[in-house]
Formats: sequence, structure tokens, C-alpha cells
Amino acid sequence: MPHYRSVDSGLKLASLPVGPSTNYADVSSMDKLTTSELNRLITHESQNKTDGNDIGHLLPFIFKSFETPLPAADTLRHTDTSLLYDPTISAWPLALPVEGQSIEQTFPLFLNSLNKALAKSFSSGTGHTLPPLWYGSHATKPIGDDAVQRKPDLCLSNKVELQWSNILVVAELTSSQYSPAERAGKTLDTKAWLIFREQPWRRFVLCLSFCNEYRELRVHVYEHSGGIVTQPVNIHQEPDKFRYIMACIVYGTRDCIGFDSTMSINPMQSRSAALWDRNVKNLSRQKKTVKNRSDSHVQLEPHSMDPYIKYLSPSSATEPPQTETESPLPSSSPNDNVIGKMKVNEHEYDLLRVLFSGQGLVGRGTVCYLARRDGEEYIIKDHWVKSYGERTQESMDIVMNEVDMLEAMKNVPGVPKLVEFWLVEVTPNQPDDTQIYRQKIHNSTMGMYRTHVRLVLKPKAHHLQEFRSRKELVRTLRDIALIQRCAYEEHRILHRDCSLNNAMIEDIEGGGSRGVLIDWEFAVRITKDNKYPTGGTGTIPFMSILALSEVAQIQYTQSQTEGTQLKTASSSKPIQIGTVEHTYLDDLESLFYVFAWVCIMFKGPAGAVRRLNEVADRPGGKVTPWLPHEWNGSPLDANACAYKKFFFVQHTTGKARLREQFAPYFQDLVTLAEEWYELVKKGETDTYFNDIIALLSKHVDTLADDEKDPQFVRDQIELQESLKGLTDKLKHISEEEEDA
Repeated sequence: MPHYRSVDSGLKLASLPVGPSTNYADVSSMDKLTTSELNRLITHESQNKTDGNDIGHLLPFIFKSFETPLPAADTLRHTDTSLLYDPTISAWPLALPVEGQSIEQTFPLFLNSLNKALAKSFSSGTGHTLPPLWYGSHATKPIGDDAVQRKPDLCLSNKVELQWSNILVVAELTSSQYSPAERAGKTLDTKAWLIFREQPWRRFVLCLSFCNEYRELRVHVYEHSGGIVTQPVNIHQEPDKFRYIMACIVYGTRDCIGFDSTMSINPMQSRSAALWDRNVKNLSRQKKTVKNRSDSHVQLEPHSMDPYIKYLSPSSATEPPQTETESPLPSSSPNDNVIGKMKVNEHEYDLLRVLFSGQGLVGRGTVCYLARRDGEEYIIKDHWVKSYGERTQESMDIVMNEVDMLEAMKNVPGVPKLVEFWLVEVTPNQPDDTQIYRQKIHNSTMGMYRTHVRLVLKPKAHHLQEFRSRKELVRTLRDIALIQRCAYEEHRILHRDCSLNNAMIEDIEGGGSRGVLIDWEFAVRITKDNKYPTGGTGTIPFMSILALSEVAQIQYTQSQTEGTQLKTASSSKPIQIGTVEHTYLDDLESLFYVFAWVCIMFKGPAGAVRRLNEVADRPGGKVTPWLPHEWNGSPLDANACAYKKFFFVQHTTGKARLREQFAPYFQDLVTLAEEWYELVKKGETDTYFNDIIALLSKHVDTLADDEKDPQFVRDQIELQESLKGLTDKLKHISEEEEDA
């Protein structure tokens, strides 16, 4: 089956191992990134003008679980003596702009009044929840975030202190006409990405826009193959449609706004430091005590198990609840570290920790959990696999590629063992597929649909950066090279995405550890010409120079073909995705960049993140960019990434920069880095696999077996840094006094 995609070459936000760098985290740059991801992937629903009650395809589908009868809009009361909707002027008076007050102040009051009026209309025993509230408090000040500052006009949340991790729905208000390329459309793209980043377990993110003097409501749904925008509803002229949409959003079940009914998760507990490792950047936030990898301790935060609590009664609908009722999760003791539950086939797993989550808007949306069933621990990979919508054998082969690869490699040490898999079903015999949300299939969206898949894997493994000694780090890299060689020579398979996220360490029963290479979704069976579809080629900072160069060429060709980017899905002829040449040499080169990344970005064992200045010092008072910062370039410019990496490998300063940028703890590995660098620079030889493995084995043999406890080493490094900082500060004070 040909691989189609109108615009992307497979490099997106999800191909970065960390959040957007400060180089492109500003408003305009982030809007550009999210718009690029969604290019021609936003489906706008059309209106059936012959049916006045038509609300399109999407809303009845996502709101189908809401069956509560609703009163007519013109019967809803604001107070006992006044109606909320005034039929004499065909308007909601509270929704009209008020002179001297901002719409961000008045509109949430209107929406909350509507929620209150609906709540009073429900009969007791309906099981509806006390509604979350609409807030306009961040319309003029951004919600706190490390990298991206955004000011949503309105937020629906059950928390007063708003964070992207507790926002349920975002709404934007504008007096202008709606356009996908204008502010309301652009800003919602990035805000949807921020919600997905902090709540990666959602099936979709739902947003709203009120345009054209705030009277035209559109629902925007973002999922992992793009987005859908509903036809406009005039909230004043079509009040019953409007109240239905708002009732479903506020009082519907969790799946109405994008949560997954086949799992439950504690949003607060899952965010605590030791339970959440979204990416490398956030490892610096961890405050856990690490004696070894099996006895991490964290003080759990108080929490609400579910953003929704059971509705009390019509008479007390506006009163805050005294106590929260039972949540989807079982009550747990203070020492129980269960953060949620997940269904896989007929089995139910306790979720213990979020190990990893991807950060793209369009793509796999991968979340990996540490899970437990019947006292045994597993890894669950929850992700969205590219499909073609139709349940043909060819399409299913693509969906099942990782399952097939794991089966082929099942006896290889260091390759995860597949315990079970499930094509997630939202209803019996209906797999969760993003195509079902769409009213119409456009050419530009062909090949971009996603099927929701869960894999249960063994063994439990740990991130490479959580190594306990230099010897374990190098041995793990050697083991991964051995896995690559076995896959290539014995099974004729290429992994194609060797990255920091996919390099793991497994503790072996009885003592010791070994390297593990995970994520075989984009692995391929080797072809005669070594050419494969671009998607899945790798993760930007760790991709080989050749792979980056070929992707850059494809990006350039597509930019010349497509011209101006348009977010709206179109019926233009889809462009077949380009192919890149990929061999085992590219995978081995990626392993070198993984090694260098760890030795520069981390300061020691147990995931101790190094705090870097903006530039690295060089002899003679010179400065230079940090190598990982250069490698972690914009996903929109593979050519720049390829050029910087080529310059590093071929220029005479490359080896010196490695030596200068390695953290002090890793200085004993500089010789290994320099020798490996020379092999990368030399390129292909008949014995390349053996040369790399022999080099790593040589250094494994020379490294000490008796390093100190990793936590002691980490504490020692941090103490030295603190003392150096204090010394530098005293020196600075002394110099200022002398100058005075």
C-alpha cells in the first residue's frame, strides 16, 4: 500500500525528546509549529441547510452517551423571577457585551449561570455531577508553564488555580469572523497541544470558539490525526442547540470531552514528581530519594480522584459538596502508589507510574505506564498507530507492525516480551479509530488516521539516564548495539529509532542488568534498496546525518510543491510520502548521539540533570553552543539540524567540543567518546558492527566495578556545585568591594 501524506515528512513536535526549546517557544513560533503539524488536517463540517436541527456528524457521535432530557432554552431561569433567555429579543441578555466590562469578565458569568439553570432542571437521582466552573481569570495573564506562555480567554475546570493539567475545556472569544488562519484558530491549536502535553491519556481535546461578536459557537476537537471544527451555531438564534452542546460538555460523562472510558487516572497523583517522567527536561523536577531503582520514595500529594463528583440534588446544586463521593479508583492507603486503572482485553491493570509520554499534537500520542496485575509488574504502551481507516488486511498489517516485530524478535535478549495487545474499543466491536469522528474523508487526510492500541510488555525497565555507574551505562550501550546486530544479521530487521527515549536498562533477577531497546513500531524488514517511508525515521537529536539530510530534501520538495500552508483539509491530490535510505549504520550512529547526550546533559548517575548555561565555555575565553542544543533543532528545519551535526563530525573542533562539554563525572569516558567519534567520522566498513561492539566491550572491561552508591555520588556532585556557587558568589562580592 502506498504511504500518503500531503504535507509532513514525519518530523513534528513528537520527534523532539524534550519540550520546545527557548529558541522557538514564543507565541508566534509555537503557533507556526502547531499550524505546520495540522496543515491540511483540519476538517470543517458542512451544514445540512434543509434540516434546521442538524448539528453535523461529530457532536452526536461524541455526545451520544448524554441522554438526559433537557428543558427548552426559553424556560431556563436566571432567578425565580427572570428568564435566562429572552425570546422577545431572541438573545441571552447575559451573553451580550456590556459597556465598560470585558467580555472575558461577563461571559464566564453567563456560562456558569446557564450551568446553574440546567442543574436546577434536573430531577433528583439522575446522577449528574456538580459542574466544574468557567473561569476568565487568565485572559490577561498566562498560565504558568516552563516553556510556553499562553493566556486562554476561558477555561472550564474544577480547580480555581488553573494549570494545563486540570483544564477540561478551553474557549476563545473574538468579535471577528472565524477563520482557521486567524487568532481564534491558531491560538486554539497551541492550547490543545498544551492540554495534550499535560493530560496525554485523553482521546481528544475539546475547545470552543465564540466568534462574530461572540454569537457564533464552534466546537473544535483535536485528536492525534488532526482536528475537526463543527458548523457554527448562533447561540442567540439557535438557543436549544447551544444549551444542548453546553449541557453535554458540562454534565456529560467524561468521554464527551475526550477522556478515555476504558481507563481512569488520578490527575493530581500522576503529576507528582516520582510518578511522572514526561521527558528528559522534567527530570530536573524530581525530588525523590534514590538509593537504588527499586526503592524510590515520594510524598504523595492530597488529591481529588476525579474531576467530576456525583451531583447532589437540585436543591443543593449551587452549594459546594461537603465530601467527595467514590471515584473510579479504589480508595487507597497513604502507602499505596496506584494512580489509576486501565483495561486491556478482559484484564484490569493498576497503573503505578507514568514512565513516558510523547508531546506531539499529531502522531502516536504514546504514553507508557508502569502497571501491575495479580502482584506482577508490566509496562503498558498506550498509543495511536497509523492506519488507513479501512479494515483491510494490508491496513491491519500496518497497525500490527510492532506486534509482528516483537513476535519475530521474541527470543532476543533485551527486546521486550509481548504479553498481550488490544485494539481499544469504545463500544463492543468498534475499535477506537480517529476516522470515525469525521463527516467526510478528504484526500489530504488519507493515511493519517490512527487506531488506538495497547501493548502489555515485560520486563520492567528503567531509563538509560537512571544508570547506577559508568560501567552500567557503557555496558547498556554495548547491549543495545548487540541487539541491533542480532536484528540485522539474524532477522533482517532495522529498528530505525534508536533514541534516549527507547534505550532502557533492565535489572536481571539474581543481580546485574542489561540493555533493552524498546519501541519497535517503526521497525522494518530490510529491503534490497534500503529505502523506507520517512515517517518513523527517528528522533531529531539522535538521527544520523544522512537520514536528516534526506528528510531535509523531502521537506524542501514538499514546500515547493505545496506553497502556502492551509490548515483546512482539502481534496487536492495527496502527495506520496518520500522514502529515505536507512541502514544499520544510521542506527549505530544514533547510538553514539545517545551516549554523548547523556554525558553532556546529565551530571551523574540516577538521572541527575545538569543545569547548563546558554553557551558552553571554550579555552581562551571563547564560547560555543552546547552540542545537544544544536542537535535538538526545530522539527521544521531538518536541513539546519543536518548541517550542524555534519559540521560537528567533520570539523577539527568536533572532538575537542566533546571533551570540553562532558560533565566532570563522565571525564573517564572521554577516551571512549573520542574513539567512537573517529569511527563515526570514518563511516562504513565491513567490520563496523564488530568495531563498535569491541570498542564498547573494551571500555566495559576497564571501568571499575565498585563505584559508590549512586545517590551518594549524586549528592556529592550537588554539594560540590553548591560550594562552587558559593565560592563564585563570595568572589564576586569581594571584587565589587575592591572596585568600590
